[in-house]
Amino acid sequence: MRTTQGKTVLLIGLLAFLSACAPRALTPEARFLGAEIRGLELAPTPALLLGLRVEFQNPNPFPLPLATFGTRLRVGEVGVPLDLTLPPGRKEETLLVRLTPGEALTTARALLSREGVEVALEGRTLGQNLTFFRTRVAFPVEPPRVRRAGVNFFLENPNPFPLRVEGRLVLTGQSFRVQADLPARGEGRLQVVGFRPGLERGTGRLELTLEVPGFLRMAMALPL
Repeated sequence: MRTTQGKTVLLIGLLAFLSACAPRALTPEARFLGAEIRGLELAPTPALLLGLRVEFQNPNPFPLPLATFGTRLRVGEVGVPLDLTLPPGRKEETLLVRLTPGEALTTARALLSREGVEVALEGRTLGQNLTFFRTRVAFPVEPPRVRRAGVNFFLENPNPFPLRVEGRLVLTGQSFRVQADLPARGEGRLQVVGFRPGLERGTGRLELTLEVPGFLRMAMALPL
């Protein structure tokens, strides 16, 4: 009985010794490289896709799971746990965040404004909070550019997401209802209801409401 207890104590002591001698994982580093809007899903529900490029540095000679440090990407009100395993050395990753109106409407609207939204990579180790980086990202909605070709009007969308456009064309004292669906970074023909040939040389303006479907509506006037 004593022999068995002695072996047990010896085994526990050996495991504790080996644990103390095991190398402790060094904390990785992360550097923010840039961001881009990867697109806007419309079905089954609107979703804005944000891609964040991050360069990681693992100083350890072995693969390192980021879950060890409770690493989380925070975009405004949205937190995304990172389930990545870093190889030794440097590695660049594109981290995708899916923003929906139901869960992240405030964040998405801030992202589409000039104020932007705060982005941070955070973690925790040995009871201490870690901040790998903190920055702001903004993709403010830019007004479309107008092109006239005879009796036709075209709008070029410089934004990386599609736009729905409606409003009115005010030309030589007359008003016409207009609408268009503009692809991301593309051009669409403006549909003008009631427009008659002979007015195409007049001066006027477009009074439009731009919509990022599911997220944002804004009004603006464009001179012709």
